Amino acid sequence: APRAGAIKLRSQLNDSPSTQATAQLSEEMMLLLALQQQNKAAVPTGTKVVVFGALDRLGQLLVRHMAKDGRYTPVIQTMKDYEQKVLYRTDGVEEIFPPEAEVYFEEIPANVSAAVLSVEKPTDPETMKNVLALGIPFKRFILLSKIGVDERENDWKLKLNPFLQLDKWAALEQTLKECAEIYNFDYTILRVGNLKGGPFYDTNKDFEQALNDRIFDAEEARGISLKLKDQSSADSGRDVVAQCLVQCLTRADTANKVLSLVSCKTFREDGVGCSENNFLQLPPAMKNRERKVFTPSRQEWNEAFKKALE
Repeated sequence: APRAGAIKLRSQLNDSPSTQATAQLSEEMMLLLALQQQNKAAVPTGTKVVVFGALDRLGQLLVRHMAKDGRYTPVIQTMKDYEQKVLYRTDGVEEIFPPEAEVYFEEIPANVSAAVLSVEKPTDPETMKNVLALGIPFKRFILLSKIGVDERENDWKLKLNPFLQLDKWAALEQTLKECAEIYNFDYTILRVGNLKGGPFYDTNKDFEQALNDRIFDAEEARGISLKLKDQSSADSGRDVVAQCLVQCLTRADTANKVLSLVSCKTFREDGVGCSENNFLQLPPAMKNRERKVFTPSRQEWNEAFKKALE
């Protein structure tokens, strides 16, 4: 149910003794700063996290995975007629968002601890600046971005590809880093490949002819590859991306990091497997089409982050 009482949203979306003492003091200060950073980086469980872009396919899945995970309460800021504006609806269920989610109209609650910008197309950097200037005390802001941002200057095919829009994603990343320094919050950037899949079989009219079997879903991938910075682009399943965004919230070691995530159809030595099927326990779509999508367990996610960050 919609909530009230919140901040109004103004815009969318040496070897001498002295040097030894100095060195010792410096080490102590560095340790103190490191401890402060560790405390600052943790997003407390049981708090609220606002999801921007919650009406997109990825955004809807992010809200559902966050609610199912149970460590955070997903918050959505949207318009009153949002149900009429949703292009894709989750197969087999009536509600767009799960009952655990809190929906606000034209406002953001003041007591959220973090935010995730999960819009599938690049947002205008000025819009993000306006949102971050509202004064909400975010501990973490997570941004979905696109693989190829680092390599675009060395590969003209990447830079000029109109579908990737890498210059726009790069500008958005830079804006987030600058705002994080100004407003003193941590950020995480998760770059992904081409987003695939999701429980939207019934309403995916544009691909109706291609939806025989699992041609469009492409989510029977049995592994993922998570790395620092860029990696070779590939498809990224929306379910694993949604789960990864939630996992980033729970981890102090992802603060102020740029990561990339792709799905793997077969096991890779640099990746991890996906052992859980239909984590959201969603019902079948039309024609009794069972949902078959594999995602990592919490243990497998821990292994993936260890490989990426070690």
